[in-house]
Amino acid sequence: MGAIEPNLPALGWFALLWSTCCLGFLQLAGRYPLGRGGGATLTGRVAVLGATALWIALVVATLRFAAAELRWTTALVSGGLLFLFLPELFQMLPGRVRDGRLGLAVAIGAFALALLLLADHALRPTPLT
Repeated sequence: MGAIEPNLPALGWFALLWSTCCLGFLQLAGRYPLGRGGGATLTGRVAVLGATALWIALVVATLRFAAAELRWTTALVSGGLLFLFLPELFQMLPGRVRDGRLGLAVAIGAFALALLLLADHALRPTPLT
C-alpha cells in the first residue's frame, strides 16, 4: 500500500472527512427546496442555510487537505468509492435521524468539528494522527 499512497494517516483522515461531506450532502439534499423537509419555519430555513454554508466550507477545506497531503489519484479513487457506497449507509439510518431535526443538528456538529480539525491542521501542519 505504501507504493500506492505513502501517507496512510492522511488517507484515513481524508476518508473520514470526505465521508462527512458525502453524508452531509445527502442530509442537506433532502432539505431543499426550503419550503419542505424541516425548512418550513424561519428557524428551519436559517438552520438549513447555515448547515449548507458549513458544508461548502468543509468540502473546500477537505479538497485542499487532499491536494496538500495525498496523491491526486488516491484522492480521486478513494473519494469516488466513498461517494458511490455511502448512500447505502445513509439509507440504513433511522428516519428521524435521516429526515428530522436530530439529523440536521448532528450534521451541523459534524461539520463544525471537522472544520475545527482542519483549521488546527492548517495552523500547525503536522500529521493528523
